[in-house]
Amino acid sequence: MSSFTLDTSAYSAFNRGDKRLKAWFNSEIDIIVPSIVIGELRAGFAAGNKHIENEKFLQRFLDSPNVYIESISDDTTKIYAGVYLSLRNKGKPIGTNDMWIAAIALQLNNELLTLDEGFEHIPDLMVASI
Repeated sequence: MSSFTLDTSAYSAFNRGDKRLKAWFNSEIDIIVPSIVIGELRAGFAAGNKHIENEKFLQRFLDSPNVYIESISDDTTKIYAGVYLSLRNKGKPIGTNDMWIAAIALQLNNELLTLDEGFEHIPDLMVASI
């Protein structure tokens, strides 16, 4: 594995010291962070009581040489539409932000590092085993 796409749940667990995630966060692996994840994190920081501390930790993380921010592109929107339709047809809805995160991972053909359930219903999405 040379890179993976990071979900909000995995970042948060790593930040809390979850040892299962330690091996994933090293300088030998490129970490792709969807801009949606950054938005979710900052929303959580704003609602919490450690806003400044969390923001500083996030900024240090984002400044790491092996961390890359990925934004939504036109191609992402097409993949998102397919994810949405697939989940709708299966009757297995997940949150809108999670569908965007999955679409970015699919676009990059990356494994998604997450602790959330629901992603397993998305065709062709590789979800990391933790």
